[in-house]
Amino acid sequence: NGRDLSESPNVRYYLQSSSPHGANSGTGICAQERNPLKPDPFLRALLVALDKWVSTNMPPPDSRVPRAQDGTLVQPLPQERAGFPYIPSVAYNGVLHTGDLFDFGARFAQGILDKLPPVLLAKSYPALVPKTDRDGNEIAGVRMPEIAVPVATYTGWNLRAGGDGDGCDSAGMWIAFPATEADRIAKGDPRLSIKERYATHQAYVDSVKATANSLRDQRFLIQEDVDRYIAAAQASNIGN
Repeated sequence: NGRDLSESPNVRYYLQSSSPHGANSGTGICAQERNPLKPDPFLRALLVALDKWVSTNMPPPDSRVPRAQDGTLVQPLPQERAGFPYIPSVAYNGVLHTGDLFDFGARFAQGILDKLPPVLLAKSYPALVPKTDRDGNEIAGVRMPEIAVPVATYTGWNLRAGGDGDGCDSAGMWIAFPATEADRIAKGDPRLSIKERYATHQAYVDSVKATANSLRDQRFLIQEDVDRYIAAAQASNIGN
């Protein structure tokens, strides 16, 4: 019905913002480059938090997921409601992979199907999507450095190349920001360019460092991965 569910005190829920079902690169069978964002650093930190919860009774971080109540979980259409920008060459149709509700008989829970074909009870469960910021990156959840200090739009959805609007399952999108303001204007891209965001390379490195350290303090990154993020930012050419 679109309302947020209450949460058990011994359960936590987290969304790694703008992550795909499975990280990948290249277009494959999809219309756009696939999302390469991996969950490994995030999961390492959560494993440490889980261990401390069990072994020392230290509670893990509070849940971080989109919620209808605070407006970070919304209907996918119209596009403006979802917050997703109008990026040139990127189609947005709000397609959802939803399930119909069927009655297979009274013994379905025991694995016995008494009604075949099943009786259709209702069409499509209500489905909401995470609201995005002006870059197309999700607002709620845990925003890793790739999302908090972005050089691209990361999504959890993609469309199939030549698929007449069909979803490209399990793949998200990676859509690079324009390099300069002139490039952005020429393309009609509403997202700020790399150079407009990070005037210098050090400005980019400093932003990544601050974000990674903050995530460590919130227990969503371990120090080893903080160091990796900072080293990768220093080795990049962002802002040069």
